Amino acid sequence: MTYHGIYDRAEDGAIWGRTPEFPGAFGAGDTLDEARASLREGIRLWIEVDLEYGFGHIDAMPDELIEVVDLSELDQGAIAL
Repeated sequence: MTYHGIYDRAEDGAIWGRTPEFPGAFGAGDTLDEARASLREGIRLWIEVDLEYGFGHIDAMPDELIEVVDLSELDQGAIAL
């Protein structure tokens, strides 16, 4: 499953991640790697809740998550990882 990770730098220097594919799933960290890992965990929890309560947004936990990274808000452009 592919998702788009969009990362922004807060005024305090922290990096926040979000994704339109999983509304309400967020991540944060002091570095981009930390923010990416945190967002991936936020997505995993979002999926678990969706499955547990039968909201029907997703049918099963994906075997893997593939991230397309948008760093435009960090003045670094968009890259695919």
